[in-house]
Amino acid sequence: MGEVVALPSGGVVHVEGTVVGAGEAPLLFLHGVGGAAWSFAPQREGLGGERECFTWEGRGHGLAPPASDAGLGDYYRDAEEALALAVARAGRPPIVVAHSMGGLIALALACTHPASVGGLFLVDPVYAEHGAPPVALPRPVVALLRALVGVVVRSYLGDGWLSRAISRAFFRWAFHDRAAMERAWQHQRARVPLEYPRMLFEAVEGVTGFPFRPFADEVRAPVHIVEAAPARAWKRARIGAVIARLRARLGPAVTSDAIEGGHYLQLDRPAEVTAALAAFARRAQGAAPSAA
Repeated sequence: MGEVVALPSGGVVHVEGTVVGAGEAPLLFLHGVGGAAWSFAPQREGLGGERECFTWEGRGHGLAPPASDAGLGDYYRDAEEALALAVARAGRPPIVVAHSMGGLIALALACTHPASVGGLFLVDPVYAEHGAPPVALPRPVVALLRALVGVVVRSYLGDGWLSRAISRAFFRWAFHDRAAMERAWQHQRARVPLEYPRMLFEAVEGVTGFPFRPFADEVRAPVHIVEAAPARAWKRARIGAVIARLRARLGPAVTSDAIEGGHYLQLDRPAEVTAALAAFARRAQGAAPSAA
């Protein structure tokens, strides 16, 4: 069953799998918005027999205790503590496996703690280089949007019909396999709220407390990107463009796959993602830096 370690900032780390041998780098899993340890269940099960696995859950997610509020900067501090724990326990840098928002956090960790990251395996990652919203809006518009977001926040805090409808619609988009979606939905709905107010308001007002910079220009660890490729390309236009920009900025050293499936690709197409992760881990561990 493994061990659950509480982090000082409020998150937790699940420690499980086979203790690392001389040639096997550990894995550190970072979930995305509204996710938790269940987000990587197939990969933890598939690779836990050959590697030590550390699975982070940010404050308020999974087994972590609820928080009064949280934003991206808070989750980053949780993840920093998770990375430090993995390095201390394993005695070597882990390969960081991250999904969606966790991908942005993983890129930041690779820049600010380069000696502690042995590689990045990014599943449909989010990428941004600054904390401001994409378009600077007039104050009255921001105030109106904040009021509208407030309605969504209150619904999430109370597990209202609006929060369930939004989350359900997102899950329908994020999976091709309906059975996999229904299994994940039960986990996702087990914890309320999905996200805290600050995380939602940051989408309108900008992010603070997160070390934004041109991450892709600074990453030196091996990187592999697995991109979800939906059957209908129009469903993919915006996030696909973000990943293409990230891939271009990382340069020729980055490797990548495109697997047909939804945004929760590691659950939608678990066998393919697990195989890609195992192959990348074998390639990356020889190039991993020494832990600082």
